[in-house]
Amino acid sequence: MAESKQHLNCHLNSNIRREMDSLGKRPLSIVIIIPRMEPVRSPVEPRETVLRVGSLELDLIDRTARRGNRPIDLRPRQFQLLKYMMQRRDQVLSCANLIKDVWHLNFVPETNRVNVHMGQLRAKVDGPNEAPMIRNVRGEGFVLSATPTLSRNLLGLRGLNRNQLTQTNSNDV
Repeated sequence: MAESKQHLNCHLNSNIRREMDSLGKRPLSIVIIIPRMEPVRSPVEPRETVLRVGSLELDLIDRTARRGNRPIDLRPRQFQLLKYMMQRRDQVLSCANLIKDVWHLNFVPETNRVNVHMGQLRAKVDGPNEAPMIRNVRGEGFVLSATPTLSRNLLGLRGLNRNQLTQTNSNDV
């Protein structure tokens, strides 16, 4: 093992010496060596530049939003919040997750910060004659969805109302 390490060091040293000789005995510089190195190419997947949920579009390059033909003027935090929600469409997002991932805080402050921002974003995204896309899921968080009844199904309630749930639970006893 020691011999192979020694052989590798000798081989590297001889390559460096050859490189120095080709440079005319000048001191090595990172600027000179980098262009001579072979670039490492890794497969890069193209990223989406426009997010779409139903009629809602968010252009990540131009930083613009629109619902159908209606442009939506968003402030930077609202843009980040909408982007986060669109990347996780049809998922219930808790306030704690939103605080951690959008505001980058490692604790949950005792404020209504998320509720205020979500109300402002909802007012901009959901127009007066449009079906709501951003909804509260009581006790859980918020969901962005193009389908209006998806939030109940996400919680496993399968469209049951409160009376049906109480009847089911009382029958189990």
